Amino acid sequence: MNADYELINNIKKSIPSFDTYIEDVWVDGIEYPLDQEVRNILFDKIDLNKDADNFEIYKRIDIVKELWVSLIKKSIITLRYFDKREPFFNNQEKYPIAYGVDDLNSYFKKYVDFESALYGGTRYYRDHVVHVFRVWLLGIRLLLNKENKLLEQISIDDKCETNALEKLAMWTFIALTHDLGYPLEKAQQIIGKTRDMMTSFVANPIISMDLSFSGIQNSMNDFVLRFMSSKMVQKQMPDNDQFKFVARLQPKYLFKFQKSLERNSHGILSALVIYKLLRYFLESDYCTNEDYYFKEEDARQFYIRREILRAISSHTCHDIYHMDYKNFSFLLILCDDAQEWGRKYITELYVNSPLKYTFNGIHVTLKKEEHDGNNIDVASISIDETYCNIKQEDSVKSIFGRFLKISRDYNEIFRDGQETGSRNFDFAKKTNIDNGENDESVKIILELNVSREKATNVSAKLVSSEPDSEDSKKFEQVLNVLFGKEPDAGKKWCSRLTDFTK
Repeated sequence: MNADYELINNIKKSIPSFDTYIEDVWVDGIEYPLDQEVRNILFDKIDLNKDADNFEIYKRIDIVKELWVSLIKKSIITLRYFDKREPFFNNQEKYPIAYGVDDLNSYFKKYVDFESALYGGTRYYRDHVVHVFRVWLLGIRLLLNKENKLLEQISIDDKCETNALEKLAMWTFIALTHDLGYPLEKAQQIIGKTRDMMTSFVANPIISMDLSFSGIQNSMNDFVLRFMSSKMVQKQMPDNDQFKFVARLQPKYLFKFQKSLERNSHGILSALVIYKLLRYFLESDYCTNEDYYFKEEDARQFYIRREILRAISSHTCHDIYHMDYKNFSFLLILCDDAQEWGRKYITELYVNSPLKYTFNGIHVTLKKEEHDGNNIDVASISIDETYCNIKQEDSVKSIFGRFLKISRDYNEIFRDGQETGSRNFDFAKKTNIDNGENDESVKIILELNVSREKATNVSAKLVSSEPDSEDSKKFEQVLNVLFGKEPDAGKKWCSRLTDFTK
């Protein structure tokens, strides 16, 4: 089944429950990122064939681009409407305007045009237009699944209560803009390749590779980094009980984000793009002076904007580790990595590969556990995928190498650190490698397990209806080499992730 069709169809099935859930906050006539206009586009206008391959969505690329702009606009309208400092909630004669969307759309069009150049600029470049739309869909699916369980749970801070429509708008912002800085990050590689090519006919070509910031740009960037690296602390102003909070910088966050900007990581660049182009972020209220106090709604709006910027920046900043699955930073990392279907590298565009990739879903199961005398929700989260028609040993080794690279990334961002004893999730990545598409095929089941209690490990299991077949013996020998040891009696290999050398 077409993965995009299945995803959109699952969201459609969740709509009745979602509509019931938002009854208390929905206001007739207010736009939001899953309103009737968006539903008409998703469920009718896109009109995917359920039996088509996963590249069919590219035939609807113009619809996807138009929807991207519309969703950004609706997100700003939603967030402004529920900002108690603005006049819209209490005055139906006024209506929020999404200032700056035209400027952002202009940047987005240049971003889309630059995609074609980037496909040739770096060997492993892949689509980032349809990709962000799919990431958004994946997140919506998870938020609305099981009668909006995650939508209810997901939060920012105990000092910032947000309703369902605000959360939906925040996720839309995060998912659709998280890769806007990608061309800026990759541009240096293109410049480097250009210089290398020119050495063939120019003895010492001089091409500027300086994409750094200077002067007032540095000052503006530093302000944004400090904004997303701060938190609110309760400290009531003397003689005025309305002003209850002060902003305080979190130095560890600041230095990690500064390091990320130094490397031109596209997450932090994306955050800078939307902050500078959208009036919604330019209106942010922020100051760390001792005598600068914030009202309760000021603090709430600070957290909403900060969370959007922090989630986008964190997805390419592995110095930041994650302890809680019930936040937008975690959701973005999960959906961004899971979105693999229908994306080709340039090295695959000219090859008629028999390899078939299937995304089997993100699975979340919850259980109650006692921690510090309290019962908390602990999640077991897994991403499941399958590669079929894998016949060659080199293909198995290539998939295994990529699996190890992804495993190291997950182990880094879900690593042990300060207070990670309170982490509320275990994570698994499952990759099935199948040499055919029938019941008699030989299958390798790779699994990464990042546990709260044990060391991170990688395992492989060989499943075959004919253990003595030539293919079964061939795959077993490959796994013996990859793990450096023989399997146990159940044809299973297991090693700590740290046992594998880079």
